[in-house]
Amino acid sequence: MSPLLTAQLLAILTAFGYASSSTAARFGMRTSNPITAILTLVWVTLLLYGPAAIHALQTASVDTRGLLWLAAAGMAAPGLAGTLHYMGIRQIGLSRSTSIVGSSPLVAVIIAVVVLGENASPLIYTGTLLIMAGITLLSHKRESARDAEKEGRSFWSGFLYASGAAFMFGVAGVLRKAGITLIPFVSVGLCTAAIGALVAILLWNPFLPREDRIRYGRKNIGYFLVSGTINSLAHFAYFNALKLAPISAVVPLAYTTPLFALAFSWL
Repeated sequence: MSPLLTAQLLAILTAFGYASSSTAARFGMRTSNPITAILTLVWVTLLLYGPAAIHALQTASVDTRGLLWLAAAGMAAPGLAGTLHYMGIRQIGLSRSTSIVGSSPLVAVIIAVVVLGENASPLIYTGTLLIMAGITLLSHKRESARDAEKEGRSFWSGFLYASGAAFMFGVAGVLRKAGITLIPFVSVGLCTAAIGALVAILLWNPFLPREDRIRYGRKNIGYFLVSGTINSLAHFAYFNALKLAPISAVVPLAYTTPLFALAFSWL
């Protein structure tokens, strides 16, 4: 199997994992909030990959620039983007929020072309736009009962949350590619990104409304642990995909997440 095909399969697996994680987190957020879900992901990632990362750092040297890129990527997503995405879900529903976040592949491809000098073919742009169009069409064809109930809420606040998440997800994809190219160990990359996310969460948490600050409870911790475990495994697949292929070949497939999320919302 060619590296490109392997990367694309890993990207699709990433999308499925992200969608599954978001679905589990949504149940936890019935009694908690988005930032708690992201914080749980950070702890789970550090617990799963921390021992391997420590061993790698003890046996080999790493490029400090790669660590900085990956820490910045973690601050962008899931640190900021993940929280914004979940806040968008709470404001305007899963379907609308994920359809807006679905534009993040185009953001990532454009930045990769401009900043990293990648050469994306017209087919890449066409495929990315088709993915975005499919997500949007599916979102408008199927409105869940919960979305209908939220019709009276502020659409624009939810739209801004989701748009911010789309931009941050796109930026994070480019930063991850830049970082993982310099860091040979995926475990180190995952833990560095998790630490960056933790910094973003701790800085942002005091400025959030009280109901949106970190809050654990018996009714949500289980869902968040399941969500965090699935998401951390999806991150592992995503980082490996980025090591094997360009952003333009990986990110559009990895962010077919909304297609899976919309399918789950029908269940």
